[in-house]
Amino acid sequence: MNHHKLLSYAHLILAGGYLVFALVGSWAKRGSGYGAFSSDGGTGFGIIGVVLGAILVLCAIFRIIGRAQVLPGLGVEQLTIIIGVAAWLNLICFIVGWLPIFEYGEGRRRGVPGTGWGVVGGYFTVSQIPLLLSPLTLGIPSPSKGIKALSDKNRQLFSIGTIASGIGFIVFPFMAWVKSGSIQLSAFDGRSGNPTSGPRFGYLLLVLGVILVLAGLMRLRPKGLAEPGPNMLLSHCLLTIGVLSITMPLGIIISCFQRSGLDIGVGTWLTLASSLLVIGLALSENKSRGAVGV
Repeated sequence: MNHHKLLSYAHLILAGGYLVFALVGSWAKRGSGYGAFSSDGGTGFGIIGVVLGAILVLCAIFRIIGRAQVLPGLGVEQLTIIIGVAAWLNLICFIVGWLPIFEYGEGRRRGVPGTGWGVVGGYFTVSQIPLLLSPLTLGIPSPSKGIKALSDKNRQLFSIGTIASGIGFIVFPFMAWVKSGSIQLSAFDGRSGNPTSGPRFGYLLLVLGVILVLAGLMRLRPKGLAEPGPNMLLSHCLLTIGVLSITMPLGIIISCFQRSGLDIGVGTWLTLASSLLVIGLALSENKSRGAVGV
């Protein structure tokens, strides 16, 4: 058995373990444990976590059977690291952003609900995929051949779109993300005496927005911006940011539909639109360049 098969089976074990933890385990403790699909448990973030886990398992199967490409310009290895990062940080966004919105308990015991064992187990399994397995896999093959260079016009168009998305990630978290009655809370707001809290992942979106703006500006230069590596292109990195960022507004939207007393703010919808723009730009660039990568 060669190293590629070993890594593929390791990927399957970790992805399968994460999917089991996400699907079967509890996501939140409010007296008793609540699972991924419960409105008191994982809600939107739990649903997203299970979907991402299923995609990771499917990617592992593709790697084992030797399939190289998932979509035009997107290889299995690249999709694995993209989904792995998104699944990993989706758990962090759930813990930091969603759990603190509603307090649980009475009197002195009132506070933020506890994290369930499914989230803990899922975190330690899925975090190994982007941290260990995917970089090793991307570094083993020889550099890809046949990847096309972007024309100056297309490079400028993609760069402008990237900058616009980045500005959205910087601005939209300051708008209302969730509404509870007359209370409107941004992605930066804490509780501050209110019965509910904001989702509080505005700082992560702010960092992603700054990265996108800087990358877009640097790509506007005559020489553009150097690729991260022969098997991981800028368009793959752009897709990683897009998939990661969309889990936040999408998780809030699904959760608000499941949970009464909480409405969706305009900032959530606008951030979702920015994330979709990033994903569309990345997929379009991947396809135009034939950027399978491995």
